[in-house]
Amino acid sequence: MITDDKTPIISHQAEGTGLDLEAIRARLIANQDQLKLPLGETLNLLDQLAAFELGRFLLRHRGLNGYWTAYLILQGPHRQDLSPLEQWILHRAPVFRATRERFFIFQRLIQERLRPDMSLASIPCGLMDDLLSLDYSMTPNVRLTGIDLDAETLSQAQTQAAAKANPPAVSFLQRNAWQLEVMAAFDLIASNGLNIYEPDDPTVIKLYRQFQRALKPKGVLITSFLTPPPVLTKDSLWKDTPVEDLRQQAAIFGDIIGAKWQVFRTEPQMREHFDQAGLDVQDIIYDSQAMFPTIIAEKRG
Repeated sequence: MITDDKTPIISHQAEGTGLDLEAIRARLIANQDQLKLPLGETLNLLDQLAAFELGRFLLRHRGLNGYWTAYLILQGPHRQDLSPLEQWILHRAPVFRATRERFFIFQRLIQERLRPDMSLASIPCGLMDDLLSLDYSMTPNVRLTGIDLDAETLSQAQTQAAAKANPPAVSFLQRNAWQLEVMAAFDLIASNGLNIYEPDDPTVIKLYRQFQRALKPKGVLITSFLTPPPVLTKDSLWKDTPVEDLRQQAAIFGDIIGAKWQVFRTEPQMREHFDQAGLDVQDIIYDSQAMFPTIIAEKRG
């Protein structure tokens, strides 16, 4: 992520080490006329969030780091000791359901495109599950690069890569995605998450241009975007999502947490952005809720 003055920041960076529940409670009381749920229900959700580790992390940081992203996609849903609210977040919260489905769509698309001697990058890499969990047994000499701004996340990704049996060659770079300074290095880039934090269109187009420059000729970018919810437009594509889950999601991630990842764009906007960045859209694959589509594009020329 970058700020308006182009100073790099980390989207889940702490604003302090403590969790001031009373300050959050006071804010909710002061704004009770604007809440998605009645004040009592909202305060009850706040108390429930503060009772488990994932909830406390979200309250502190208003977003997810590499560890917690991997947790909500891969580890958390298989746990048996979840509180009712954590169970709801991991299994029913629409945006997290879409995130998990999007991850496995990425997996399938990347696996289908694997060839010997390829160079692949994950930006931001998080714990690099998107690439490290693929099957490389039939594709020798593949090289992987994980790029992330967060040093702690990179350290965790390095540990995870080292624990893999017979992994491909893996390297890591600590770098701001808007300042990659990489030219024609990768056959494929997988990128999820950065554009849903960046509301400024010219700035996000600069990100796609960085990816375009980092790709080899005819290289492929696989990324995603959040489509607008029904509360923002009558033309929302969201579907097959219970209204009560949407309302509780809005209360938790909007009113209580104030999540930073709530930047929405339409398919026409994404196509225009990619065109300006020198990328030709090959396909767009929608998840079952039409919430978190995957977009595949090729470097032009």
